[in-house]
Amino acid sequence: MQKLLTIVIPTYNMQDYLHRCLDSLVHKDEQLMSQLEVLVINDGSKDNSSAIAHEYEAKYPNTFRVIDKENGNYGSCINRGLKEAAGKYVKILDADDWFDTDEFAGYLKELQHIVADMILTNHQVVNEDGNLIEKYTYAIEPNRLFSFHEYTYPGVYFAMHSITYMTEMLRRIGYHQTEGISYTDTEWVFYPQHAVKTCIYIPFDVYRYVVGREGQTMDSKVILKSVSHYDKLLRAMVDFANHLSPEDKALYTYQRIEAQIAHLSMGVYRTCLVLQDAKTYDAELIMKFDEFMKKERPNVYKQAGQLTLKKYLPIHYVRYWRMTGKRFSVDWLRDTYRKIRYGK
Repeated sequence: MQKLLTIVIPTYNMQDYLHRCLDSLVHKDEQLMSQLEVLVINDGSKDNSSAIAHEYEAKYPNTFRVIDKENGNYGSCINRGLKEAAGKYVKILDADDWFDTDEFAGYLKELQHIVADMILTNHQVVNEDGNLIEKYTYAIEPNRLFSFHEYTYPGVYFAMHSITYMTEMLRRIGYHQTEGISYTDTEWVFYPQHAVKTCIYIPFDVYRYVVGREGQTMDSKVILKSVSHYDKLLRAMVDFANHLSPEDKALYTYQRIEAQIAHLSMGVYRTCLVLQDAKTYDAELIMKFDEFMKKERPNVYKQAGQLTLKKYLPIHYVRYWRMTGKRFSVDWLRDTYRKIRYGK
């Protein structure tokens, strides 16, 4: 019997968080549990992550399965999970995050009656203690199936934490995530969009996305050192958009793809020109990236020139850098802000 939903959990040295993650998927309703497949992809962990995952496999053999593999980074875990997935639908859950168990159960019950290429749900950004930082919802009519190509808000950025895809659709387009680098979750949001024909928004508050954990890929220290990964991903995304068919380019899907490229590009400019210190700053990378955007995406290039440091400090830092070859340091920004805000 086909499972309803596969949850893929990429796992590397997550022993301190894995119990919380996996516990959130255990429900007293055995029928719901029987419809769920949880694939814990252990990416060559050197701690007790594999042993913890195997505990759940032994206790709930019809739901949990552990796949131990050599280290290949995040994308390799997603690729393996998609290869193994037995669910009609597939969703990603990072091992340091978790689901709200009751909201997830409600979502699974609703999912039984849905046929769509993509399903959207709400998610919360929380700290390590589970305290709410921000809640993300979508300004879309809920519980109504609609044609994705008719969706008229291309600038809205769908987060990975909100997305569930139909597994067969991903396999049909040969979806494959880049291996060996970080931040490939952006590809999960980006590449399947051109193939999504139908979508539905179900406002269950399922995902709890943890921020602030030291060492995670979204830790500012890690981002500053890994901006070259974003550069590589964005260049591939631009190449993908350039080779879309004329039919795809005529649809709202293409506008969404362009909006996502712009969204991620602004992050590269800000990281390189404002946040990186002298040790991590890669002048050659940002210069080549800027030249690439000027040639391939002139609208994004122009948009970057309008970026400001802060609303209270309306300096166009990309334009300044293009004219002078100099950038504003974080210390300068902090000192200037203090002078403006506090007069000292």
